[in-house]
Amino acid sequence: MKLRTFVISLIALSLAAASYRTLACTSAVISGRATPTGRPLLWKHRDTGTEWNHIEHFRGKRYSFTGLVNSLDKERKEVWAGANEVGLAIMNTASYNMKPDSLKYLPENEGIVMKAILGECATVDDVEEYLRKMPQPRALEANFGVIDAQGGAVYFEVWDYGYTKFDANDVSLAPNGYLIRSNYSFSGIQDDGMGYIRYQNAEYLLHRGYAAGELSPEWIFAEASRSFFNAILDTDLLSPEDMPRRGWAIDQDYIPRKSSSASIVIEGVRKGENPDATTLWCVLGYPPCGYAVAAWVKAGDEIADCITATDEGLSQLNRMAVSLKRDVFPITRGNGSRYMRIDMIRDIMGALRPYEQKSMRAARVIRDRIAKSGFDIEAVREYNSSVLAHAPSADTIRAAIGR
Repeated sequence: MKLRTFVISLIALSLAAASYRTLACTSAVISGRATPTGRPLLWKHRDTGTEWNHIEHFRGKRYSFTGLVNSLDKERKEVWAGANEVGLAIMNTASYNMKPDSLKYLPENEGIVMKAILGECATVDDVEEYLRKMPQPRALEANFGVIDAQGGAVYFEVWDYGYTKFDANDVSLAPNGYLIRSNYSFSGIQDDGMGYIRYQNAEYLLHRGYAAGELSPEWIFAEASRSFFNAILDTDLLSPEDMPRRGWAIDQDYIPRKSSSASIVIEGVRKGENPDATTLWCVLGYPPCGYAVAAWVKAGDEIADCITATDEGLSQLNRMAVSLKRDVFPITRGNGSRYMRIDMIRDIMGALRPYEQKSMRAARVIRDRIAKSGFDIEAVREYNSSVLAHAPSADTIRAAIGR
């Protein structure tokens, strides 16, 4: 019996390790000197083994915070990106080239650590101190992006027994004011890890956005999280020249992938600005099949119902995006799941664009009002009601594109 229990434990650990290795993301830390508004941005395009996530509010050890959670994590042990009431925000990407020994026998710790940091830390320096004091081995192999209300904008590349800090305000490291990470660490083993082509895609796209003075949440969602540019092939599947003749394409090495489950941009504040204006912009589900809705930490549990958990434990807009993604990836047998309908993606994105534009336009007005005059809960409630009332279903979008 003891041997059987031991074998079962080994199998469970192996499955957990396999599940961990499926985690992936593309991300950027953008300092205020790189954006037209002077506000820093934290971007996480999330790839993971679960399709279901939503936005939720928490009351932490010292600070309240709002973040992205796995909807099926019933105990809410983890947060995968978020911001707190004093303007600190954090997100992560899994790294696969720092080889921590602990992950051979311990579960990964990233979501738990981020939840704790949001509840306890106010600045980038606080986060560094938290990481420094963590018991070792940390059970971490990750790139943590962090911004704060004092202008801080950094990555911490963290593993079992150490970490390396990369500052987006250091012109020698980030001449244009931003840093990018996918699924390897610059301080890790060279040429190991994952996400090198996605990194090149993001680097090319963000450089264009920076050069044009357009880096913003709207630009990131439209031009990065829904981009089908490939830096190796030098093609963009959504351009008329590169659109496949029959509408089908292979899902590989683009920023949005079948495993993409959300895109979140946390827009911080300028130094000295009211941290209540920190805005979480989120697209739930496969980003080409969803649209952005905003939330604010100060509003507490008053989050638009379409992006937080419903009575069934899932969010309305996440359900819509997952349903539409089934149309994009309709083949389930054999290797069919690797093939996507890029013509369907183009049409769905076009149908959803007006919803996103309206949502983000209204939220920008609230953000600017909070920054200037203080928090306005009635304006937030009105926004939440409006986006819920106008939220489409998957069938509404199918009808709009004639499918």
